[in-house]
Amino acid sequence: MKNQKKAIVLGLTASMLMPVCFNGGTAEAAAADTDVAAMQAEINDLTARLTDLENSLAAAKEKQEAAKSEKKAKKEAPTIKWSGSTKSGYMYDKDKTGKIKAEANILASTVVDKTYDVGIGLKFKATSSEPKDGYSSEKNKVKLTDSYVGRSFGPVYVRAGVQKVSLGEGLWLSKSSVNQFTANYKMTPRDALYLGYGRDSQDYLANDTNKRYAPPTRTRLLKFAQYQHDFSKDAYAGLYVGTQQPERYFGIYGSTPIVGKFGITAEYVRNTNKDKPALVKNEFDADNGYGYKYFGADKNTQGYVISLNYGKAKKKGTWDIIGQYLNVDQNLFMDGGYSSWKDYIDAAGFKGFGLIMDYATSDHSKLSLLRYWAHTNPDGDNLKGGKEHPLEKSPHYSTYLKFTTKF
Repeated sequence: MKNQKKAIVLGLTASMLMPVCFNGGTAEAAAADTDVAAMQAEINDLTARLTDLENSLAAAKEKQEAAKSEKKAKKEAPTIKWSGSTKSGYMYDKDKTGKIKAEANILASTVVDKTYDVGIGLKFKATSSEPKDGYSSEKNKVKLTDSYVGRSFGPVYVRAGVQKVSLGEGLWLSKSSVNQFTANYKMTPRDALYLGYGRDSQDYLANDTNKRYAPPTRTRLLKFAQYQHDFSKDAYAGLYVGTQQPERYFGIYGSTPIVGKFGITAEYVRNTNKDKPALVKNEFDADNGYGYKYFGADKNTQGYVISLNYGKAKKKGTWDIIGQYLNVDQNLFMDGGYSSWKDYIDAAGFKGFGLIMDYATSDHSKLSLLRYWAHTNPDGDNLKGGKEHPLEKSPHYSTYLKFTTKF
C-alpha cells in the first residue's frame, strides 16, 4: 500500500513539472509557479486521504481479527447443558395419612477439553403431612445427587463420584446420590457389562427431622456387576450380582413385547445373607441405619415383581396402563430406600397388586395415578426388637396422584 501511494504522488508531481521545463518567459514562469502550488496542495490533500484510507483498512483488519479470536474462544469454551425434572402430587399412604409431596431435580453437565464429562446435580424435596396423632408435620430436604467426572476409552465409559446407579428394573437398586466408581463396557452392539464399586447413599445436606440425637448414618460397601443382552429395541434380558454390606444379592430380569401394544416386564432378586444383625438404638431411641428392625429368622430372602403393560405414555395425547404383582419377603432389604418401589416396600415385606395409569399431557409432562392393594409379608420366625411376638400381617393400601415434568 505504501509503494502504491508513493508511485501515485511521484506520477502527479512529474506531470505538473513538465510544463515548467518546456515553457520560457517570466509571465509563463509565474503562471507555472501558481499551477505548481495548486497542484502541490491537491497532492497533499490526496496524500492525507490515502493515509486515512490506509489507517481505516488497518483498523478494519484488526477488528476482523479480534472478532475471529472472540468467535474461536466462544467455540472452544465448555457449553453447560441443563436438565432436570419436577414432581408434585398427593398420596394417601398405608397409615391412612394424606401427604402433599413436591420434588425437583436439577443437573448441570458439560464436557471439559473435549474429553471429560462433568456433572453436578441437586435434589429438593418437601413433604407436608395431614394431621396424625393430633398434629401435622413438614419435612424439607436438599441432597447432592450428582458430582462426577467421566471419560470414554473406546467401548468403555468410566465415571467416578456421586451419581445414580440402577440395576435391572430397580427392584433392589435404583438410587441417586451414590458415591461410586462405575464402568460401562459395550461388548457388542447388543451386549453390555456394567460394574460398580463404592459406598451407598449419603445423608441429606439439609434434613428437617425429629431425630435430633441420631448418630451419623453409617454408609455401607456397595459393589455390583450386571450383564445385559438386547434382543431388539424393546426386548432384553440380564442378570446381576451385588453386595450392599452385609447383604449379598443375585437377580435376573427381562422385558419383551407380547402382541400389539401389550408387553411384560419382570425381575427376581434373592438375598443370600443369612446373618441379619439387629438394629441397635441409643439412649435417645435413635439409630445409625445399620441393622434389621426384624430379626431371628436367619434365612435367605427373596422377592419378585411382574408387570403387564399396555401402551406407552411418551408423546402428547398417548397413555398407558400397567398392572403389577409384587411379592417381597420381610427383610429382603435392610433399607428399602434404594428400590424403585421405596414408597411402598419396607422391611415388613410387601405382597399384592398395583395398578398404574399414565397420560402424557405434553411431550415432556405426564399425569399418573398409582393404586396398590397389598399387605405386609412377615416371617413368623422374626421378632421386632426385643418383643416376644412376630409382626402380624397388616393391610398396605395406598393411592398416589402425581404430575411430573422433564426438561
